[in-house]
Amino acid sequence: MTIMKPRILILGPPKKAAYFAPYLEAVRGVGGDPELAWPGAGFRGEEKALRAFLGKYRGVLFPGGADVEPRRYGEEAYENPGPTDPELDEGQFAVMKLVLSGALPALAICRGLQVLGVAAGGALYQDIPSRRPSDVRHSVPHPKDFPAHAVRLREGSVLARLSGALEFEVNSRHHQAVREGGAADRIGPLEIVARAADGLIEGLEHPAHPFLVAVQWHPENLAAGHAPSKGLFEGFVAACRE
Repeated sequence: MTIMKPRILILGPPKKAAYFAPYLEAVRGVGGDPELAWPGAGFRGEEKALRAFLGKYRGVLFPGGADVEPRRYGEEAYENPGPTDPELDEGQFAVMKLVLSGALPALAICRGLQVLGVAAGGALYQDIPSRRPSDVRHSVPHPKDFPAHAVRLREGSVLARLSGALEFEVNSRHHQAVREGGAADRIGPLEIVARAADGLIEGLEHPAHPFLVAVQWHPENLAAGHAPSKGLFEGFVAACRE
């Protein structure tokens, strides 16, 4: 029997195809049919047109990338700002709004987790070293699969089920992170399901969504030899297939 390969949108501008290649490889490696594509300005500003753009896909992956503009969560930029990309923000936040409504299964990675957190009503630590210093190494850019620190997952979460473990080492290369809100275990409708040893948020998921999982690390660089990362991609593609 032939197993369907669901077409999955990697949501990023094709002009940066080399950067997004590991995401496509990870999805393809577990039976998905990834496509790097980006909605033009006309699609981003009109919900009907954007839904038409998304209509040929069975799921969407929000990849890593530039910092989210602070105005998205009502703040001004302060020290140590990273590069931002207003067009990337515009497109990804427009699609995330539809994803939160249940439009498509979605996996969000690194910046993608931060976009999800802000879209759900949260805010970010703009610079971890200056705003939330700790001994945990959250920014180890090279090699990309270096085990920078451990994460601890909440028992019973979708992320824990797919990972097949409650604690494991991950890579890490980010200087921003979703900030804790008023509730100890939630960001709006999202549940906090993974943290680093210093308490920094490393995983979010939507309990009422068909599949909406986000991680702060980079499983696309680990999937080939890291069972939790491979399991995450397998679960995402399975949800898209369903």
